[in-house]
Amino acid sequence: MVKKVAVSATLAACFSMATCWIAFARPAAAPADAPRVIEISAKKYDFAPTEIHVKMGERVELKVHSVDETHGVKLTLYPEGAKAKGDPGLVLDQPADNGKVSKGNDQVIDFTAQQPGTYDFVCAKFCGFGHDRMKGKIIVEP
Repeated sequence: MVKKVAVSATLAACFSMATCWIAFARPAAAPADAPRVIEISAKKYDFAPTEIHVKMGERVELKVHSVDETHGVKLTLYPEGAKAKGDPGLVLDQPADNGKVSKGNDQVIDFTAQQPGTYDFVCAKFCGFGHDRMKGKIIVEP
């Protein structure tokens, strides 16, 4: 009888440990509504990547990291060729963050791609004589 209790206790402990290992050893899956994170590196007169492809309806979090001095991005919210009226094609979670740059901090812009098209982004802070060349594109695919 003592052997049966000891075997049962050992099996229960092993089962409990295995259950804990399965629950905690695996990386947690990202929530279904979590945004796609895209990192952008900014340095004097260049963004990397300069072209970003996303799907229509996709939620995106842009993280802009300045390599050499303070840079940031300002997104065009309407696709190329569209008049800036009506609903924008890129809907920002925090519109005030578009073009807002803080020294020493990465810029983060969250948006949802609502309409297909090509959207420009440019450097949000004057960084020298090549500043006007510092730009990129977000391409929203249907």
